[in-house]
Amino acid sequence: MIKLSRILSSNYLMHNIRNFYEELDSKIYNDLEHQNLYILNLDCDYAIDILRQITDSETMNHLTDFKDKTIDPVTKTNYPWILHLVNRMNATVSFEVTNNWGFFSKNGSWSGMSGMLQRREIDIGGTATFLVPERVGVMQFIQLYTHTSLRFIFRRPLLSTVSNIFTLPFQRNVWIALAVFLVLDFSLLYLSIKWEYSCGRKTKSAAYWNQLNPSKPTVSDNLFILLGAFSQQGYSYEPYRISSRIVTLMLLLASLSFYAAYTANIVSLLQSTTDSIKTLPDLLNSPLKMGVHNIVYSKYYFQSFRDPVRKAILEQRIEPKGSKANWVSVEEGVTRIRNELFAFHGEIGTVYQLMQDTYLEEEKCGLTEIDFLNHLYPLLAIQKQSPYSEIFKTGGLKLREYGLKYREEYRLYTRKPVCSSQTRFITIGFTECYFALVIMGYGMLLSIIVFVFELLWHKR
Repeated sequence: MIKLSRILSSNYLMHNIRNFYEELDSKIYNDLEHQNLYILNLDCDYAIDILRQITDSETMNHLTDFKDKTIDPVTKTNYPWILHLVNRMNATVSFEVTNNWGFFSKNGSWSGMSGMLQRREIDIGGTATFLVPERVGVMQFIQLYTHTSLRFIFRRPLLSTVSNIFTLPFQRNVWIALAVFLVLDFSLLYLSIKWEYSCGRKTKSAAYWNQLNPSKPTVSDNLFILLGAFSQQGYSYEPYRISSRIVTLMLLLASLSFYAAYTANIVSLLQSTTDSIKTLPDLLNSPLKMGVHNIVYSKYYFQSFRDPVRKAILEQRIEPKGSKANWVSVEEGVTRIRNELFAFHGEIGTVYQLMQDTYLEEEKCGLTEIDFLNHLYPLLAIQKQSPYSEIFKTGGLKLREYGLKYREEYRLYTRKPVCSSQTRFITIGFTECYFALVIMGYGMLLSIIVFVFELLWHKR
């Protein structure tokens, strides 16, 4: 156990007070069972950082009343922890305010809270900061972290926005089996109709048969019979022979089962959301628009990444050339998540609190997170080789043990909203009908081309 005391007339800290007990008026009681730890007032200064910069001065007036939980939640969470730590030390404390966590500048110095810790102007940072390699040599971190992070948050888009839902009802092997069946049925239908036509004229009822089939059947006639059966639209052909009737009956029964299964799956897929967006490359290649909370450290970290995917997200989605940059407020970001295909990067507790307050129950479903910064939870920082290091570390462990740490987090940070209602009204738009319209457009174009060729052929 470290013995700590302070001579009332001086400002230095002495270790192993047993060696100097004769100089103190205090008596230290030691025995084999326990040792008393005497701690007098320690003058400790530390800085408290305001997340929304100095423009949001109201934060200083609401550090303990849980008002405006979406504003500076990290500062409001860490403030009671610091008070518990200094009260445990029976120390006096003074606060200083800075407008940022501190970043390394080109002249070799650190700004903000990090710079104050490096210059030993403060003893502890009052707001948690990210543990990044650049800060390891400047400050010391203690195991008192805040359960918060910054991530991209979005609602899973409808499946129709990322995939062709008209090909999704069946697996690939089902489509292959269906194609084989159609080829087989087309062949049997062609043979049976051709045989029926060749034998129809020899029967006694040839007049009736000729009335039903005034012209010789062609391959295109067989194709339209297949399409009419499978699309449940009907066809003009009426089978006359037993063989052709069996083939046609087999086609109709298969078409009925296929059509029922296909349409049921289509209805289900129209209401389904996709889970294919799980990584940053998926997010970059998705139809989602992107925006980032307009705060200083988000800009710093987004602009500091050099890997291709993160750099592409910044250059193509956040700061596209010739367009307005997507650095937005958290309120605007949450609103756009609700109304658009939009992914917003912000502090998850703040975003979820606004969603809890403004979203309908069915709008809280399908929320997904993707980590962009890839950082650990922010930690409290102290001076490098601080004389109070052991006291702060022990105090942090006690806060966790007593539950005081989690009390503030539970009251200030909103967890991910629970999806309690999956039912919602789906409006069918051009996105859902896109591939059907494309097929119809190509069909119209092909018909015009064929029509032109027919005109040229007949004029020749």
